[in-house]
Amino acid sequence: MNCILPRCGKKLTALTALLLASVLSLSVLVTPAQVSAAFNTDYQTHCKGIYMMNMDTGVVVYEKDSDKTMLPASLTKMMTCIVAYERADSLDEMVVVDSRAVRFVNYNKEGAKGVWTNIKVNERFTLRDLMYEALVASENCAAEAIGYYISKQYYGSDSNEEFIQFMNDRAKEIGCTNTKFKCASGLTTDSINHFSTAHDMALIAQHLMNIPELADIVYTPTSYGIKPTNKHENVQWVVSTNLLIREGEKGADGTDYFYQYCEGVKTGYLVASGHCFAAYAKKSGYRYICVLLNDGAPSAKDKNYAFIDARNLFDWAFDNLYLVNIYSTDEPVDELELKLAWNKDKIIAVPQDDFSTLLPKGVKATSVMKRVERVDDVVSAPVKKGQKLGTAYLSYDGEQIGQVDLVADEAVERSTLLFILDSVNTLFSSLAFRIILVLIVIGVVVYIVRSYARKQKLDSLKRNVTRRKARRRSYR
Repeated sequence: MNCILPRCGKKLTALTALLLASVLSLSVLVTPAQVSAAFNTDYQTHCKGIYMMNMDTGVVVYEKDSDKTMLPASLTKMMTCIVAYERADSLDEMVVVDSRAVRFVNYNKEGAKGVWTNIKVNERFTLRDLMYEALVASENCAAEAIGYYISKQYYGSDSNEEFIQFMNDRAKEIGCTNTKFKCASGLTTDSINHFSTAHDMALIAQHLMNIPELADIVYTPTSYGIKPTNKHENVQWVVSTNLLIREGEKGADGTDYFYQYCEGVKTGYLVASGHCFAAYAKKSGYRYICVLLNDGAPSAKDKNYAFIDARNLFDWAFDNLYLVNIYSTDEPVDELELKLAWNKDKIIAVPQDDFSTLLPKGVKATSVMKRVERVDDVVSAPVKKGQKLGTAYLSYDGEQIGQVDLVADEAVERSTLLFILDSVNTLFSSLAFRIILVLIVIGVVVYIVRSYARKQKLDSLKRNVTRRKARRRSYR
């Protein structure tokens, strides 16, 4: 599912921007609720944290400590550019590089040493050019400059704290549960205040790839030319750090990492984080996101096992997993008893949506176990077409792989006569009615007994009066 925001250019209010961001988040994440299926690969991965999912179904096909917090390094820049894209009016806005952005990179004190920037204080770039610098070349100063610019331009702040806070808030909206950012570039070894997980970074990468303009930026297999600026007289060529998209280029260790199906997303490296990689690949209609954190490389020039793991996992998925249709919207799944409808005593439940999932090749759709939970065992008319009647839970090899709402396949009207008869029957069969009836009977019995006793008493009094009168007459 691709979600396209309105083309940047028209001034957005803060409320409008937030609404757009929320819509984008919902659009990206609306997939069947699924968890990792039991897929097995013989390949032994090197990275410490891995999360790989199919973008079209939401099925997770490989995990390794995916919820363990680690340093995300320059994968942070994905969130930076997402926030900037969603907040800015246009990618053609001119950005003046804040001196603090340059200082943060050139004089970093947190252990991320050996990094320098070619960007100058007060240099003027378009926001688009800075995004190419940040996402393609992994230029730290570009990311920091973006943060300061958005904070000042759209929050009226002299620091970038508002921008960082919005990064954290936006991450939560996307679905991240174990992520916190303290800077826009990821150039920090402060794992207490700056961390994420393979799972969370996969959600962020998925979100980015559903923004067409950012997806185009991260897939820059050759180079991108930045026009001369007020600080550079010549064109500056931006080259991707993602060697899986650069055919004919080898890494510093001499390895050819090129992978023809890869089209993004972002690389990262710190001594403390090892090589990190958020990868996107597609082949024959299948699309995967794979995030790999910390391959343990002691230097950036060492063999990049994040690249190697990604390439091997993609090959394994493309070669061994296939999409299987489990449910179609016109397929009867359950039949429920129906009441209060004339000449109709059953209603059919069908899937609300088509449901497909990934299975290992050779495994048939019949291997997917299906369990239905009804809202009610008996359905009362009226029934609307599409009304939820239950949920089908699907599992493979003991693990849940999805769920689908089951809905009525037709509308059914209620019979007024049957409704009245049912209401009367319900009334007479209800416990409350029975209790009231018993109380009424008891009341009647008590009334009769008391009335009889009162009558007997009155009759007795009348007889006594009659006797006294008779005695008085006899005396006379």
